[in-house]
Amino acid sequence: MLNHVAYAGIAVLALSTTALAGDYSGVLSKVKLPPGFNISVYAEMPKPRQIEVGKPLGVVFVGSRHGHIYSLVDSNRDGVADEVKERANGLNVPNGVAMQDSILYVGLQDKITNWPVPAEFDSALPLQPLVPIAENLKNEFLHGWRYIGFGPDRKLYVSLGAPCNICELEDNTGKIVRMNPDGSGWEVVADGVRNSVGFDWHPKTGELWFTDNGADGMGDDTPPDELNRVKTVGQNFGFPYYGGKSTKLAGYEDKEPAGEVVPAEIEFQAHSANLGIEFYDGGMFPAEYKNDAFVAQHGSWNRTEPVGYRIMRIRFDDDGNAVGKEVFADGWLSDGAAVGRPVDIEELPDGSLLVSDDFANIVYRISYGG
Repeated sequence: MLNHVAYAGIAVLALSTTALAGDYSGVLSKVKLPPGFNISVYAEMPKPRQIEVGKPLGVVFVGSRHGHIYSLVDSNRDGVADEVKERANGLNVPNGVAMQDSILYVGLQDKITNWPVPAEFDSALPLQPLVPIAENLKNEFLHGWRYIGFGPDRKLYVSLGAPCNICELEDNTGKIVRMNPDGSGWEVVADGVRNSVGFDWHPKTGELWFTDNGADGMGDDTPPDELNRVKTVGQNFGFPYYGGKSTKLAGYEDKEPAGEVVPAEIEFQAHSANLGIEFYDGGMFPAEYKNDAFVAQHGSWNRTEPVGYRIMRIRFDDDGNAVGKEVFADGWLSDGAAVGRPVDIEELPDGSLLVSDDFANIVYRISYGG
């Protein structure tokens, strides 16, 4: 473990709210959900990205691509955060947040860090100093926003996007890696990964599933975005040679990778920008949702007609196989204009879902029933 600390212009700022200041009825009224489901605003803040729900207190931490980290506290458990506090700013793209044993980990563009103080217990404390556990990551903004999370094996998993549209990969790009909580034992879990900004583990099988965003510049409808399944550590998922199940990428039509390539389990519409994924393991939703997954589609930016801007449901069978996909929530895109862009999804202890939206600048709560 590294023995020095990283001071990154961090401070606790004055933003702390006890009520929602904005009127979001115009956004909420457009969102369509299956019968019995409800959507509301849990909290508002600028540019929320990855969400992590702490234990044991249920304090919610939210990263961003704009330097800050927030903590959200719903002390009376009414589905609305009573306190929204900026805990750090001036960081180098702190997109990724994860917790284990009450310790908060932050995935920055150039390093992975943690705050060696139980993060839930005093929201007045700034997240400083952050201690680096892994450094020398590719410090380039394109696909450099890290997604991180702790697996069932108690190891920290980190996505390392390819710093390009289509290109050859380096040792620390185009992969999902894992490491011990102190940064030791670095290991490649998935190779040939263009830009994964979401992964989770199936509640029954323990297998890692991750989204991956397809290449740009090959037309409106190719290549597909992906949902991938890791059965064996170190598998290769095809980039920069393939996208989706079998689509050859531009410049690599006549080239083949050295080893076996694992095709995508599920193909999504090209450019729909599939990011956060969450397997549902709660008790609030109807039983048919148990062990299914939700995927946030952030939405296209370079397509003639925009697509995405919704949440997909991935159906799984009893053996942990993905057997189909369907729209769960949409309406953030209406007549070609967007009112929101879902980013990440995380389950609260009560079984409801939090969804971050870095366009509308809010975190939603999706619940079921009265």
